[in-house]
Amino acid sequence: MDAQKVMVCSLAMRLSSFVNLAMLILVSASVTLGVTAFSSSVAHASSFEAANNNVNEGSVISAEKQNQSVNFKRDEKINVAVAANFAKPLKSIAEQFTELTGIEVAVTVSSSGTLYAQIQHGASFDVFLSADRARPQALVDNNVVHHGNLVDYAKGKLAFVYAGDLSSEASHETSGERNCEQIAHSSTGDTTAQINVQLTDCLSKQLVQLMENPQNKVAIANPKLAPYGDAAQQTLQNLSLWQQFLPHRVMGKNVLQTLQFYTTGSVKGAFVAYSSALDLPADLSSNLPSNFNSVVNTESAEAITVIVPVPETLYKPIIQSLVVNSKTVATLSPNLFEPLPIKNATAPVDEPIHNDNVEPTRAFRLSDAKGVSSPSLFVQYLMSQGVQHSLIEWGYEPIIASGVGN
Repeated sequence: MDAQKVMVCSLAMRLSSFVNLAMLILVSASVTLGVTAFSSSVAHASSFEAANNNVNEGSVISAEKQNQSVNFKRDEKINVAVAANFAKPLKSIAEQFTELTGIEVAVTVSSSGTLYAQIQHGASFDVFLSADRARPQALVDNNVVHHGNLVDYAKGKLAFVYAGDLSSEASHETSGERNCEQIAHSSTGDTTAQINVQLTDCLSKQLVQLMENPQNKVAIANPKLAPYGDAAQQTLQNLSLWQQFLPHRVMGKNVLQTLQFYTTGSVKGAFVAYSSALDLPADLSSNLPSNFNSVVNTESAEAITVIVPVPETLYKPIIQSLVVNSKTVATLSPNLFEPLPIKNATAPVDEPIHNDNVEPTRAFRLSDAKGVSSPSLFVQYLMSQGVQHSLIEWGYEPIIASGVGN
């Protein structure tokens, strides 16, 4: 009997050692790949903000289940992969979606190129939101996903942020020369084309001035992985400054890491998504506007941060697209998150207020979504009028006026 107990204890110890070894291997692999996991039970908004302050490649966020007042919910979970530049708005959108439907959303954040490669190798993401159209289109062209599952969801904008000093701003004022901020806020009646020409000249001069000092570094996201890095490279090439820029280059894996290089003082300037510039620490960006067509100076302890909108004439449009990762066509229309006509409703509704000129409608109810997959519902929610309009506050342009886009 004692021998059996000894044998059982020995086997238990060996099993425990094996499990610990396996966990160690998994942790080591996670560190190597830059993957961080957040459980939905602990991934509160504050956790996401902390994660944004120290961006890790492939970081994972999960939306919280909230508001139990919804009369019917799905106890399901979907996995969404998103390009780093869109991580913060997606976190908010995912939480709203979970609150409305009960469908939990686990979000993986990385560069578009990294996520694309993972899907090519069989990663089980339900939805992939890229920072460009090329990679989702490539998944369609390679027959990885159904051609009807490709959707344009936002238009991004490029910005250049740099650290200036108050004395240089004062010199502009005394000399009478207009700086980039004054050009962007121009009320002289100049056309958009004229402002773009002036702003292009101003941006070029500022870059040249920064690069006159061999010690000054400027960050961009990796053009091979991040569409905003590609747009930055296009900008520098169109300004004929690419070769001059190379000795000063610091390259981030994605736009969030690129912005982090700037906020930590590792570089003097950085090309980032305008939406990412909105994430600057409060002491640097307390006065940031919601309108992209402006330049903002915000005082810090030693300098000011200047955010310059890069004229869209210097880079190709940044159309951000997504795909539902399935070879079966997704159900993206009609959009169930748009107001539904009462006559088409399948669930009981309160007595409507009748108006001779307006067809009675009611809000979304999950009971109307029978037969519609959870990934399809998530895309419908992202493409609904209310969510699309909210993208403006995050520094993007809505891709369409309403409904699901191309």
